[in-house]
Amino acid sequence: MPEPLKIVTTVAMQGVIDKLTPEFTKATGLAVAMTFAPPSATVAMIQKGEAADVVIATPEGIDGLIQEGKLAAGSSRPVAKMIMGLAVGLNEPKADISSADKFKAALLAAKSVIHADPATGSPSAAHFLKVCARLGIADAVKRKTITRSGLVAPAVASGEAAMAVQQLAELMLVPGVQVLGPFPDELQNVMPLSAGVHAKSAVAQAAQTMIDLIASPRGKDAVVQSGLLAAN
Repeated sequence: MPEPLKIVTTVAMQGVIDKLTPEFTKATGLAVAMTFAPPSATVAMIQKGEAADVVIATPEGIDGLIQEGKLAAGSSRPVAKMIMGLAVGLNEPKADISSADKFKAALLAAKSVIHADPATGSPSAAHFLKVCARLGIADAVKRKTITRSGLVAPAVASGEAAMAVQQLAELMLVPGVQVLGPFPDELQNVMPLSAGVHAKSAVAQAAQTMIDLIASPRGKDAVVQSGLLAAN
């Protein structure tokens, strides 16, 4: 059996790739394997020699890897835009977070909050801390905050924490929680993602097929269904 197509990506793209894998596998005969890391860590992994066929990170990260010869020139395409959201347990009230004031009130009312560990390079954690400072609630939220690497919504599903903060697409991957929705526009952080083919991929044509599929109209539908914004 051939080796699966290896994709190094942020977890936010998992739902998209899962939706598109059956079509990709039918077209190429290859299964798909994913390795997850925040975008900045993804770039560092490839720079250090991590094996991959498709790499998904920020456009700047992808362009830098192309300039370093790590990714194939001309292979990159914009694939999605990450946005942030909040989720709570199934038995928690579904707070309105449609404005900055309502968002602030929901955070203050939550018994506890969990978000990714900033030390992992998580862009969602870094932005959330800036938002809390901007709203004047940094200390109040910090006192009731739990942090960890990876997906944080499972802690809400289990009752360990009351509210989860992460990329909307990552919250939507976790059963047993209700997603309140995205951050209000004035507090939102939109982070574009691009994909490129690894310069040493043994299945470069298949890797490009996956990237083109994600960027296609069918792929854009999967992107939106998975809690991201379509790329321009």
